[in-house]
Amino acid sequence: MIKFATPMASLSNLAQRTIVGLIFIAAVMGCALLGPLANGMLFLFFAAVGLYEVYAMLKHQQSNAPRWFKGMSVGVIIYMLVFLVQTDTISVRWFWILPFLIAIIFVAELIKLDHLTLSNLAITIFGWIYVVLPLSLVNVLPTVEGIYDAMPLIGFFLVLWANDTGAYLIGKYFGRTKLYPEVSPNKTWEGLAGGLSVAFAVAVLLSKTTHALNLRDWIVMAVCVATFGNLGDLFESHLKRNFGVKDSGHLMPGHGGVLDRFDGLFLALPVFLAYYKIYYFI
Repeated sequence: MIKFATPMASLSNLAQRTIVGLIFIAAVMGCALLGPLANGMLFLFFAAVGLYEVYAMLKHQQSNAPRWFKGMSVGVIIYMLVFLVQTDTISVRWFWILPFLIAIIFVAELIKLDHLTLSNLAITIFGWIYVVLPLSLVNVLPTVEGIYDAMPLIGFFLVLWANDTGAYLIGKYFGRTKLYPEVSPNKTWEGLAGGLSVAFAVAVLLSKTTHALNLRDWIVMAVCVATFGNLGDLFESHLKRNFGVKDSGHLMPGHGGVLDRFDGLFLALPVFLAYYKIYYFI
């Protein structure tokens, strides 16, 4: 049988990563600019795929098997509730449906009388907290001022990508002191400092070119990304190392899966939004 190489397979790894990366950037920024519906549906897709990746990765530990159908269903409902509330489609009172859904899952586990009930529930809920809730906050950031504005979200991703790029380049050429070799042997303190410096520079530039946030908020965002974003990256590396997988998935050739692409967002975005809400609304 003659096998034909796919276009992606024939490309060098660098070219493949570049093309996929540009498509990813265009999709994220383009959907943010198109408005809340396009942005919300794109990240609904990412949230569903990311949740699937978490459950697939944790299933490598044969003793623990997350409840796929119930976990995925409730995860999508959680995301949609956040999206619909943020777009003023439904009232925030609809969040009270969640305790009923979670209670149903607990009852279903009780009926099964499975000796792995506790671990199954823990893993299922972990997927919602780790992936779905942070990605659902992508719908909150553009509306922090009460109306939809894509620039805070686009700016967040620019700062996040600047941090990743700066950390990679500085770490590759100047990195000497290992950051946490037991979890991620390639990360260095020099790379961490380089990422913070580039993220800081992009934050200052954003404060000069857009009025979506003020200088202080952009700087706080850069600090959140450089600290909690790197912690999120280390945590995902720890998960993969724990369960013996190289990439969380294969959605983006050369880049891995959703968890690999958004690991920095999972902690950085909730922390930044917590700062913003506490500072301005309490």
